[in-house]
Amino acid sequence: MNDQLRRLAHAAGIEGGYWDGLGVRRDLTEPTARALLRALDFDPDGDLAGQAQALEDEAWSRVLPPVLSHAADAPLEITVNLPDAGATAPQDWVITLESGETRTGRAPARADAAPRTIAGLAWRRCRLALGIALPAGYHRLRLPAQDAHCAMIVTPPRCHIPAFLAEGGRCWGLAVQLYALRSARNWGIGDFTDLAQLARIAGQAGAALIGLNPLHARHLARPEEASPYAPSSRMMLDPLYIDVEAVADYADCPEAQALAQEAGFRARLAAARALPLVDHAAVSALKLPLLKTLHLRFSRRDASEARVAAFRDFVRRGGRDLDCHAAFEALRFRLLERDGHLPGWPAWPEALRDPDAAAVREFCASHPAEVEFQQYLQWLAESQLAAAAGAARDAGMRIGLYRDLAVGAADDGAECWGAQALFARAATVGAPPDMLNREGQDWGLPPWKPRALEAAAYAPMAALLSANMRAAGALRIDHVMALARLFWIPAGMKGAAGGYVRNAFDMLAGVVALESRRHACMVVGEDLGSVPDGLREALGERGFLSYRVLQFERHWQGDGSFKHPDEYPAQALATAVTHDMPPIAEYWHGDDIARRDALGLFPEPHLRDAEAARREPERRAMLDLLARIGRAPADRDDTGAVAGALHAAVGMTRAMLAVVQLDDIAGEALPINIPGTYREYPNWRRKVSLPLEALAADPRWTDLAATMRAAGR
Repeated sequence: MNDQLRRLAHAAGIEGGYWDGLGVRRDLTEPTARALLRALDFDPDGDLAGQAQALEDEAWSRVLPPVLSHAADAPLEITVNLPDAGATAPQDWVITLESGETRTGRAPARADAAPRTIAGLAWRRCRLALGIALPAGYHRLRLPAQDAHCAMIVTPPRCHIPAFLAEGGRCWGLAVQLYALRSARNWGIGDFTDLAQLARIAGQAGAALIGLNPLHARHLARPEEASPYAPSSRMMLDPLYIDVEAVADYADCPEAQALAQEAGFRARLAAARALPLVDHAAVSALKLPLLKTLHLRFSRRDASEARVAAFRDFVRRGGRDLDCHAAFEALRFRLLERDGHLPGWPAWPEALRDPDAAAVREFCASHPAEVEFQQYLQWLAESQLAAAAGAARDAGMRIGLYRDLAVGAADDGAECWGAQALFARAATVGAPPDMLNREGQDWGLPPWKPRALEAAAYAPMAALLSANMRAAGALRIDHVMALARLFWIPAGMKGAAGGYVRNAFDMLAGVVALESRRHACMVVGEDLGSVPDGLREALGERGFLSYRVLQFERHWQGDGSFKHPDEYPAQALATAVTHDMPPIAEYWHGDDIARRDALGLFPEPHLRDAEAARREPERRAMLDLLARIGRAPADRDDTGAVAGALHAAVGMTRAMLAVVQLDDIAGEALPINIPGTYREYPNWRRKVSLPLEALAADPRWTDLAATMRAAGR
């Protein structure tokens, strides 16, 4: 790669190489550099030196950057660029707070560096001491004499952590895949009423939180796309979690009640409930017709009713994000009905590809009921989620719902359609090669462009966090390393050919802390995988909890033994396994290796054999840990006893939060998700075999609760 290309790549935020999970150094190649530059809106075939120089000059030739960040309640001093002539003259300033309050003043300017000449004009970098402190929030700064303005994000130093935890307390919780809950009353998929009931059961047993899969809106018109980590929109909720019979409109809608009592409907409902896997298409076919009937009933309500006023207020607060989502979903269903198939929006008629186009406005104006139906679904979902959060509080849960934020959204979904300038659609995100994925992982999700995010003053990040912190006492940020850098894979290339693109960590982490405080929502950063040096420490300083999985917590530089519970950091969440790992019952007997082998996930037989050879020593090391803490199972082949002992080990750690998987309590032997598979395995569909109605009295559950109480949680 030539020096000019390397210089432009560096200036654009592309790292010069990386170490993969196999211990191999992979330097940035010229094809990757050119493809990533193109995805970042640069011209790799143009004037490379000129583009690099423009980027470097930009930091000097504008008075203010698009966004300034500052610590809350600290004396405000900012860096500005001023024309050298008169640069040290005092500057008038105006700050408009988020509340609308205005503050003004005059600040002396202090030269901070030698002048720099750009396009014939000399610029001087100066410091302005404004002499005030600002509250946390999103504000605006203006320098009238320079005709310059920018956004100001004033952030708290740390994320919210409840006082009882900050003072040394510990608690435990239960992790579930909401769709996987089985109950006698749900319609073939776990719903928000199931969640409320689970919260009551768990709260009564002493649990402080319920951990959930992402509740993001999936592809409603394409329900077979089951992954909650590749949603249509992370800003919205999945309407299939709505409990139709709990909707207030259902009680006085005889048409909907009659539909639900038809013999054919009851037969399809019974079949959906009995299936061991969630059939999202069948659930959608059950719920959507009735929800449309309920919306029709709702639309006939008197405009003066409080329920109608609440809906109108919800739509108003939802703003453009809700309007775009509703228009997108209404358009998808209309195009599906018209054409009989459903292409992604990039293949829609050209007039409909832009959410702000006249044709889209005309569609919304001529199909108001269809658009409002999508808004109604979001209103119902948010209302029922809030009710579940209320049930958790009423049950004594000290944290409540622990939600999950996916790292990206699907390229052909509503979120990307509504914010096309923000997404780099010529690339996807993923992970470098490792032992199990020698070509790397491609998650198929387009990344945000760092410069576009900065130009938007990080408002999309704030809105995304706010949407996912509502009704939550904690939020897990999937692949939290994305706050610092993200692995981009150019379109048409394999994962191993990707490269890292830097993000503005301080800005993004500051926005997380600000939203965390506003919503009284603690933050867990999923920091598994390739973590840059120093990032865990930086996250910890900002109040993020680390994510510690027992199977990975070993003395890798020593004898490979598992860490003692006392060695876990306090500011962490500890768990035995995750949704991306085999359940304990499958892992313990090595059945996961045979399953992955049958699915062709081992590129070479020796890799399968090597993993199989490692399993028994790994089990012995785990048993040694359990013996050291006095929890060795009497029968090492009893997976239920092993799971209970591992949960006890997690409960004994210093970590603030200890979380156990409902799947492992129920003894599930089939995984929820197998990374690296798509259609080969029914990911994100397997239900929990233990019905919700039987949970409270199940000895596995009562024993677990007793174990956690004995551990002082």
